[in-house]
Amino acid sequence: MKMFAAIAIVIALVGCQTRRASFSAQDEAAVRAVADSAVQFQLSGNWDAWAGLFSDDGILHPPNGPALKGHPALLAWAKRLPEIENAAFTNVQVWGDGDLSYGTSRYTLTLKGMPADTGKQLWVSRRAPDGHWQVVAVSFNSDLAGRAGPGAVSQHR
Repeated sequence: MKMFAAIAIVIALVGCQTRRASFSAQDEAAVRAVADSAVQFQLSGNWDAWAGLFSDDGILHPPNGPALKGHPALLAWAKRLPEIENAAFTNVQVWGDGDLSYGTSRYTLTLKGMPADTGKQLWVSRRAPDGHWQVVAVSFNSDLAGRAGPGAVSQHR
């Protein structure tokens, strides 16, 4: 009888757990679309829309600069950048589990008056309560040795 009671309790506990939403091909496409939008907003200088891709407490770790948290800090940093002449993400990889996703990519970036930069990035996104994906953290760094990078450029402009 004790064994039956123990099994019944385990079945009840397992049955009461909430199921995590799966991460579907549709979710992967939505996260990739956020990355594509980020590039388009950067190229057009639409920094309000770019910052809007982040959650309210989103964090950016640019190379050679301090971590930036929240829309006001992201906007202040981005608006100090020189004009972006070229930007692209390549080899974009996206994975996820439920309401979280993470991705990696290569990037190319050319700021006006500066040599082209190449590097890599890692980002984390979260599904918002309304179902759309928001960036919660991005870290990127240059492949070029000794390159000051966009984090430092924006501080001295």
